[in-house]
Amino acid sequence: WISRGKSMPVWLQTTLAALAAVLWAYLTVVLGLRWYVSGHEPFAGSYSVMLLMAWLSCVAMMCLYRRFPLILPLGYILAGFTMLVASLSSANPKITHLMPVLQSPLLSIHVLSMMTSYTLFGIVALNGIMGLAVRGNEAREKLKDVSLLVLYPAVFILVLGTILGSVWANISWGSYWSWDPKETWALITILVYSLAFHQSFLKWFRNPVFFHIFTIIAFICVLITYFGVNLIFGGMHAYA
Repeated sequence: WISRGKSMPVWLQTTLAALAAVLWAYLTVVLGLRWYVSGHEPFAGSYSVMLLMAWLSCVAMMCLYRRFPLILPLGYILAGFTMLVASLSSANPKITHLMPVLQSPLLSIHVLSMMTSYTLFGIVALNGIMGLAVRGNEAREKLKDVSLLVLYPAVFILVLGTILGSVWANISWGSYWSWDPKETWALITILVYSLAFHQSFLKWFRNPVFFHIFTIIAFICVLITYFGVNLIFGGMHAYA
């Protein structure tokens, strides 16, 4: 449709949005039940966090589909992928109480902010793949503009979440920043995505093909920040 200069049919938009609402309701019930049983927000553990990311993808689809119809297929891909990762990590994980150090409202807001930004970065990466798949510079330019519109709030929320995390770390561990692998890669992610906002100095980013390739490669930083640190590199943020 984009290559042909056409928009997605209204009936298809409405159908996909309705299905997104159903999926959102299902995930809301699942996360709500886990919240009720555990006694804390479902923001800890890979299973709950992946479901939270899928839930955020559904929220993005329902809120933005009228303005950006392409958010629907991208959101479904991202939600499906995160739910798949959740099921692979543990189909029926044990629900336990949090340690006292993790029982902080700041931590909940921090995790929610970080996962919101990761969700938006995932949408931008999928949009970049579509930007490379379509034909015609005009279509690629339109997709580039969409990516930029999503990147601004995504980077802002990422910076906000990182600051909140450092405040919580100071309260819990007595240090704002300790160059833990998670903190280091969070900073790298911020710096990498910030490059996209300096097109007046970095002329390569004016080329839509280069820009879309960049958004795809930059998402590797997000994957390392979450999966690499949590499962491989270790540190204070690693899952047991």
